[in-house]
Amino acid sequence: MLPTKDKKTLEKLLSLAPEPDEAFTYDELCGFLFGLAMTPEHIPPDEWVPIIFGGDLPELKDKREMTKMTDCLTNMYNQMVIAFHNNNLSFPFDLDTLRDDMLEEVYGWVSGFDEALILRDDLWDPEEYPKLSDRKKEDLMHSIMTIQGLVDPTEMLEMFEKLPDDVFQDAFPNDGADEFPDRELQIQVFLLATLPLSIETLQNHSRSVGKKRKKSTGGKNIPIPIRSGKTDQDKACSCPGGGSCCAPPKKTAKIIKVDFLQHGKKRNTPIPLVFQLKISLQDTKPPIWRRIQAPGDTTLERLHKVIQLCMGWTDSHLHQFLIDRTCYSLPDMEDDTFRTSRPKNEGKFTLQDLHDKILPAFQYIYDYGDDWLHKITVEKVLGPDEGKPYPVLLAGRRACPPEDIGGIPGFFHLLEVLDNPEDPGFEEYREWLDEEYDPARFGKEEIALINAVLEEMYS
Repeated sequence: MLPTKDKKTLEKLLSLAPEPDEAFTYDELCGFLFGLAMTPEHIPPDEWVPIIFGGDLPELKDKREMTKMTDCLTNMYNQMVIAFHNNNLSFPFDLDTLRDDMLEEVYGWVSGFDEALILRDDLWDPEEYPKLSDRKKEDLMHSIMTIQGLVDPTEMLEMFEKLPDDVFQDAFPNDGADEFPDRELQIQVFLLATLPLSIETLQNHSRSVGKKRKKSTGGKNIPIPIRSGKTDQDKACSCPGGGSCCAPPKKTAKIIKVDFLQHGKKRNTPIPLVFQLKISLQDTKPPIWRRIQAPGDTTLERLHKVIQLCMGWTDSHLHQFLIDRTCYSLPDMEDDTFRTSRPKNEGKFTLQDLHDKILPAFQYIYDYGDDWLHKITVEKVLGPDEGKPYPVLLAGRRACPPEDIGGIPGFFHLLEVLDNPEDPGFEEYREWLDEEYDPARFGKEEIALINAVLEEMYS
């Protein structure tokens, strides 16, 4: 962690986000940068800097003060990069002496760390490494499960509940398990206890991947440190300081680079760009989201259909997009009650047409009764991979709420009831859902099924 002075500087920087509640906390930022520093692929600042502010960069006021704050951010990142490649980047908490009032800091750190892993989640997927030994695959999977279990306990609760009691007895020697009679609490303590080892396992995996990439590229595979605002270069960047912190060093390492389009710049090419979008259902805890890639010639009308399929909605209600204070919807909609301006035909506008307007994010509203608000963040814009089917669903977390549940309040009430079989409304809700609805379920099986449908629809 940084000295108190630097911590206050970064907390002030985060507080400048347009919507501070959606920006990272300081602890989340520390975990996020830690994860970035140990990722075996360079992730450019253009991609990750907006994420720490919730997707929208702060407005510039005092440029000198902003530069000072972003210098602190870049220094923190660079220190972690150097520490990792010197084998000195360690989990920053001593769990043996951890006070109860510090648990929130640990959970915040883990949440930020998880966000960094998600940016390149394929790098941490054991199935992507067929030559990996079964033992190493198992260790890697357990490490990922530990992180996800701490970030989203309900997602892993059912899986860990099936573990035999002797596993927990081994984890809590000297009858320590008796201090935590509740199984859910046992699971949380169990995950916390294995967290440092999980971080170490992920770091060892990253180094192994890095060495293989170094051999394949014939050069170094170290994430490029980002420059602070004190450099004498004048190249603009997307960081809030508006300085040159994102400018690459003159001598760059030979690494596998991401083809990332800087904000506000268009490539002069007839081939459609590919937009990577994160669709987040607002006000949900734990978060419900999907990450997709769609070609730039995707109309908003088609994007609506893709969102419906990927989220799990039934497309049985009205919807609209809100982009730069302009409404886009279907031309035959008759209900203008919730529109902020005269609507434009969503079938006539593509992502590429609206490129500058949808950066860094826009909104999608579904069902004017339940009012499901989605924030769609443009995470990056890529050159197309012509051999890859688009649109494609890359990742996601948790099932979307059932239709007609009563919006966010009704959904939270449903979760409370389903979590308590003794609740008088439990059986009624189960009968109404008419299926084994699992709010935590969304994984590879669901993603594969959705992608098969997308390919059939749009191939």
